[in-house]
Amino acid sequence: MDSKINPIWADIIGSRNILLNRRINECVAPSLRDAIDNLSSIPVESTRRIFDFCLREVLLQIQSSDFYSAGMILNLIHNLPLTMEKAKSWDVDYFLSIELSTFLENFEIIISARKIVFFICRELSPKYIE
Repeated sequence: MDSKINPIWADIIGSRNILLNRRINECVAPSLRDAIDNLSSIPVESTRRIFDFCLREVLLQIQSSDFYSAGMILNLIHNLPLTMEKAKSWDVDYFLSIELSTFLENFEIIISARKIVFFICRELSPKYIE
């Protein structure tokens, strides 16, 4: 994985793990802001746009102390492809059946869940609908 992309993934995973425990520390928000600032290093357009949209939503939820909800958003997006090579082999069916399904099981407690799901589906559908 490219060295400029790997820190974004690390920021998302580290923040997700903290937020899913319904807590926060002084590193989470700055790490996510750094990830947003470095999104141009991701060559996969749909991943870049989804990360931008979702990371901004996560930061809003952190401001509102909705830590678990913010963590669930990061959990949804953490396995999106970060390189063109990964995009070629990325398993969209796994994403839909496992990642999205888990997210939807928590739909009622995730702030902006509907908006997030529609945005992600809009970004992914052109590539996968024939």
